[in-house]
Amino acid sequence: MAVAIDRSIIGHVFDETTFDPITKEEVLEFATALGEKNPLYTDEAAAAKGPYGGLVASPTFVTKLRAKKFTPEHLPKFGKVGFDGGRDLEVLAPIRPGDQLTMLSTIHDIYEKTGRTGSMYFIVIRNEVKNQRGEKVAVIDHRIMQR
Repeated sequence: MAVAIDRSIIGHVFDETTFDPITKEEVLEFATALGEKNPLYTDEAAAAKGPYGGLVASPTFVTKLRAKKFTPEHLPKFGKVGFDGGRDLEVLAPIRPGDQLTMLSTIHDIYEKTGRTGSMYFIVIRNEVKNQRGEKVAVIDHRIMQR
């Protein structure tokens, strides 16, 4: 049975989180945890000769950031069961040690799909990440599936 979706909640910012400045140690620790071998992310001296003129974070670094609120307080409930429906990541600019990142979180979309077991509802939470200069460095779309 289809559920009416209140689309008026789409696009409203429900959280803004500003993180402490990114440290060189965080960048290196993240690269080590990934088993990263690219010297842009692992070797300060080599990275200084690279295209960014210094050490940068691995492109997936932003996935470790956690907003104060993961979902809005009045997130619609479409069923009894919910789980992670995946993430899409768009990397737009490098993140460097010293950058102070801010994440704005909105409900980007709500949609229904019908599968073998019936209706499933997807809520897409969009996190836009900007640095201290206002440059957008990444967009993360996180889907929550409910049925």
